[in-house]
Amino acid sequence: MDLATSARSIAISLSGSISIFEKASVRHGGVGLDRSFPVRVIQLLLQSSGLSANNTIRELESNPDTLALANRLDGLPLAIVIAGALMRETGTSITEYYSITKNLGPTYSYNRILDKRDPNAESFYSYLLTDNRDIWYELVRSGCHSSNVPAWLKKTVSSELTFKIGVKTLIGFSLLEAKEQAGSYAMHPVVQDWCIHLAKTDKNVDSIQLDGLALISVGYIVPSSKERNYSALQQRLLPHANYVRHRSWSGDNIAISGAFLGLGDLYSDQGELKEAGKMYWRALAGREAALGPDNAATLDTVHGLGYLYRYQGKLKEAEEMYQRALAGYERALGPDHPSTLNTANNLGLFYSDQGKLKEAKEMCQRALEGTEKTLGPDHTATLRTVHGLGLVCSDQVRFKEAEEMYQRALAGYEKALGPDHTSTLDAAHGLGLVYSDQGKFKEAEEMYQRVLTGKEQALDPGYNRTRRLAERLNALKIANGK
Repeated sequence: MDLATSARSIAISLSGSISIFEKASVRHGGVGLDRSFPVRVIQLLLQSSGLSANNTIRELESNPDTLALANRLDGLPLAIVIAGALMRETGTSITEYYSITKNLGPTYSYNRILDKRDPNAESFYSYLLTDNRDIWYELVRSGCHSSNVPAWLKKTVSSELTFKIGVKTLIGFSLLEAKEQAGSYAMHPVVQDWCIHLAKTDKNVDSIQLDGLALISVGYIVPSSKERNYSALQQRLLPHANYVRHRSWSGDNIAISGAFLGLGDLYSDQGELKEAGKMYWRALAGREAALGPDNAATLDTVHGLGYLYRYQGKLKEAEEMYQRALAGYERALGPDHPSTLNTANNLGLFYSDQGKLKEAKEMCQRALEGTEKTLGPDHTATLRTVHGLGLVCSDQVRFKEAEEMYQRALAGYEKALGPDHTSTLDAAHGLGLVYSDQGKFKEAEEMYQRVLTGKEQALDPGYNRTRRLAERLNALKIANGK
């Protein structure tokens, strides 16, 4: 299929669709016209032809040919951007173009501009999968985690150069525009809406497959919170997650379940716990159906739910999930596997929250000894257990040991992840609390200020943890007479 076919398909399938808009009659050259287009359709015509989209009403009043041309193109976005591209490339005004089309018929713009046939037109569907405001190569390529990757997607992302060549063609048709951010592209929402309609009416395109690719594209590119600089990419992905999360999907497709797990991790890391829970449960249902309840991939989702429930204060559910995950990992992977040890550490922290300090110390100590043995003393997984043990020691009022643990975790995180990573800031926060408990208020204030600055840069200042930290810092300053 090529773009000419796409354009004609839209023209055929959407003929008469203008009637869905509210109508008001205007006159142009003695001919009644339906003024039935929303402002954004007129703006699209102005933008694609290289004219200013500002003061749209004034433009209509001063040049009614703008409205007449939109009416002649039947308000179809693809027809509008094709006509606009031709006007822009040839220096033709709207009035001149409208005069030409009256004589040559409505297909003139199609035939002129579509002489540049796009042999990869089906690749256009890859730009319809996610939020239209920020599209980039790695996001589209992430769809290849699907178990059934369509040939057009494979071809589109076979290399970054191939991707950019396809993008260049679409930019030439005004179907995409380059953004200031390097390697990022945007699609006008009107164009996206109508092209999604085209995809749904194309018998060669499986709309259910498109929904699956959309989920996979976003879910599989979510970075782990253990990675350096993960926060910026996660925040960039949030609009895409919000766009795709409502896609209906049922069944036991393993790749789709993995995508839901990724979305759950994203929402959990960004503090949107309600949405995280919805995604985790969808992932769990799919993985249990496809892999069984004791598979390691299923247990990953169970563990994620335990973490989520802990922070939601659902204590019974959290403990059940952690214990199920721990027992399952021990059977499936062994007692010294990193997933087993990570779950033991999190269960220990849960016990510490409940005041079960003996059980907490045993779990966290087990996790620390295991990670040091299998991963080494400087691995980030080991540092997480060091951090956890510092928290337990603090709860046990063993402040000197807690201080040592937090200092070790802080130094390790700074080296491995950088000074502004959330794990680094969390360790600094814990150290600040221990300093405060010991009456070392100057050192505590320094830690709190560092953490507050870092959190405000990484998160919304209204985020609960950031707000509580600011309140704690203010209280400490008052206590210090500042």
